[in-house]
Amino acid sequence: MQNLIFRSQTFLSKRKFAQAFFLIASLSCVNLVLAQSLSDYPNKPIKLVIPFPAGGSSDGIGRQVADKLSGVLKQTVVVENKGGAGGIIGADAVAKSAPDGYTLVLVDVFHTSTPIYTRKMPYNAVKDFTPVSLIGRSPAFLVASATFEQKTAKDTLAFAKANPQKLTMAIAGTGSVVVDLFKARSGLDFMSVPYKGSSPAMIDLISGQVNVMITTMASAGTHVKSGKLRALAVTGTKRNADFSDIPTFAELGIQGMDYEQWFGIMGPANLPKLIVDKLANAMEQVLRMPDVRERLAGMALEVASPAPDEMRRKVEGDAARWVKLAQELDIKPID
Repeated sequence: MQNLIFRSQTFLSKRKFAQAFFLIASLSCVNLVLAQSLSDYPNKPIKLVIPFPAGGSSDGIGRQVADKLSGVLKQTVVVENKGGAGGIIGADAVAKSAPDGYTLVLVDVFHTSTPIYTRKMPYNAVKDFTPVSLIGRSPAFLVASATFEQKTAKDTLAFAKANPQKLTMAIAGTGSVVVDLFKARSGLDFMSVPYKGSSPAMIDLISGQVNVMITTMASAGTHVKSGKLRALAVTGTKRNADFSDIPTFAELGIQGMDYEQWFGIMGPANLPKLIVDKLANAMEQVLRMPDVRERLAGMALEVASPAPDEMRRKVEGDAARWVKLAQELDIKPID
């Protein structure tokens, strides 16, 4: 009887060993195939989603990056404009895509601020994405239509103070942290006019349908240089080197306008590190190209570090900052 029990236990032990062996072998094969697939990345076209309509600053930056990345990666990077809901629709599509490196999104600072204005967010702006690379950063400028009768920053501020709700301010998206920041720090009462994106807002600003807008030179630079718009003030602690005649908000008596716009690339959550590193290394090469640096400088964009960890710190830091601002200003999200 004891011999039978011993043989049964031996058989079970051998069976368990065999099952464990085949399980380990199977996992090894899967990992080998996965590793080979990752090392072969990219072996098909990559889609870069621009979550805004064509024609805006994100679109221009995204198309140049896609073109240069195609050359570095030896694989086509296709731009897809998927605008709507202040960037939410396009970003959500990427958040729900497979984490295989073939669907990416170009985001800006509004990716981190939109959640304080929107109650029913379909994704978490931090947890549902993998940071890949920053592209550039820039201060924001208060710009006015050339047809606006107030010609200087001081005149514009005085007009807004003397005429509550008369000054009209274009906003690209459901809400703008820089506009809310400006309203809180200046104490001015002006009318905010929301648009679906920076491109339609810029059209109405140039035509004089709205008076002013706080935006970047990535959106407004060409129009400022052509005389269709006038730059009045700039965020940050010092004047911008490319627009040195434009005073800071602090010089105009408005403190606390330490706002920075930035652009970067993200993928869905759980993007493998090998893919992230390959994309970040490719972006480092792109951002070293003289024509890219010249193009970004022309939009008053300072080339940023392409390191994924730098992008992560920026996204997490800004997301926390805007939550704190919403609490300070009692900003209520809408459905």
